[in-house]
Amino acid sequence: MSTIKDIAAEAGVSVMTVSNVIHNNYARVSPATAQRVREIMARHQYVPNMAARSLISKFSHIIAVLLPVWHGSAASMLLDPYTGQLVGYLEELLREKQYYVMVCSFQQADEVLTLQQTWQMDGMILVLPHEDAITRDLIQRAQAPLVVFDRYYEDLPMLSVCLNDRLGGYTATRYLLEKGHRKIGFAAPTIYESSVIQDRFQGYLSALSEYHLQTKKDWLFDGVVHQEGGEAVAHALSQMSDRPTAIVATEDLLACGILKGCQERGMQVPEDMSVVGFDDSMPAQLITPRLTTIAQDIRQKAATGVQQLFHAMEDATYRNAHAVLDIRLVERQSVWDIRHAGAGADS
Repeated sequence: MSTIKDIAAEAGVSVMTVSNVIHNNYARVSPATAQRVREIMARHQYVPNMAARSLISKFSHIIAVLLPVWHGSAASMLLDPYTGQLVGYLEELLREKQYYVMVCSFQQADEVLTLQQTWQMDGMILVLPHEDAITRDLIQRAQAPLVVFDRYYEDLPMLSVCLNDRLGGYTATRYLLEKGHRKIGFAAPTIYESSVIQDRFQGYLSALSEYHLQTKKDWLFDGVVHQEGGEAVAHALSQMSDRPTAIVATEDLLACGILKGCQERGMQVPEDMSVVGFDDSMPAQLITPRLTTIAQDIRQKAATGVQQLFHAMEDATYRNAHAVLDIRLVERQSVWDIRHAGAGADS
C-alpha cells in the first residue's frame, strides 16, 4: 500500500506539497504539479487517512444531512420522493465540492449535538423540520453552520431555504376555481402543526375567499400521510352524500393515493373527482391519469442551501439569510373543466 512519502517520491515533490494537494490548498502548488500528484494518487488508489487529516486541518470534510423522525422512520422518509430527491441532490452537490455526506436521523437536538462533536462536522443541513421546540433548540445551540430547509423563524438569526408555499396552495386552488369548481377539499399530513402545510392551507383559503366561498369541515382531511392516507381520503369521499368535486393535496404521493383510491371505488378521475398535488415528483408523471401538480425546483433548492452553507463555513459572521423559491403549476390530466361539462358544477 502506497504512503504519502511514496506519492511524493514518484511525483518528485515534497511530502508537504502532496499534503497541500490532499487538503485542496493550492496557493503554493502549481496547477500542473497538483494534476500530476492527483494522477499518481489515482493510479496507486491512494486514500488519505481522514481521521488524521481532520486532526491536522481541524476540518472533517463531513456535512450532516439531518432527518427528524416524525412520521414512521428515517427509512420511510427517504422513500418519500421529495425527501429522497432532495437528499440525492445534496449528496451530489457536496461530493462535487469534495465533501462527504453523513445522513443522520434524530428525535432530539442533543443527539445531533453529540454527533456534531464526535465527528467534527463542518456543517449541517436540516431537512423536513417538524417540532418547533426541537428545531429552535438546534438552531440556537448548533456549533457548526446549519441550514434549515422549509422552516423560517423571524425572531432567530438562521440560514433557511423555503418555498413560496402560500402561493402554491393559492395557485392550486385558484386553478380549480377557474375550471369551474366551487366545492374544493384540502388534504394534508397535518394542517396545524407544520408551517409549510399551514402556509399552503392559508393559500387555499385565500383563493376561496376571492370567490366568496368557504370550505366545509368535512372537506378538510387532516393527518393523512402519503399514498395510504390518500386512499383513506378516497374512502371517506366515497361515503359522502355532499362531497367536493376537487381536492388539493399537499404532496404528490397523497394526491396519487386519492386518485387511485377514487378509481378503485368507482369514481372517475377527473370527471367525478379532480385532484391537484404538490412537488411534481416522479409518481405524478407515472400515474394514470397523470397528475396536475404544483412544481418546485428541488435541485435549485439543494443548490441554494449548499451555497448558504459554504458561505457560512467561510465567513463566521454569515449566520442570517432567508431564501424563498418560486413555484409553478404543471397542468396534466387530473383536473376536469366542469364549466363546459354540463354537469357537476354548482351555480
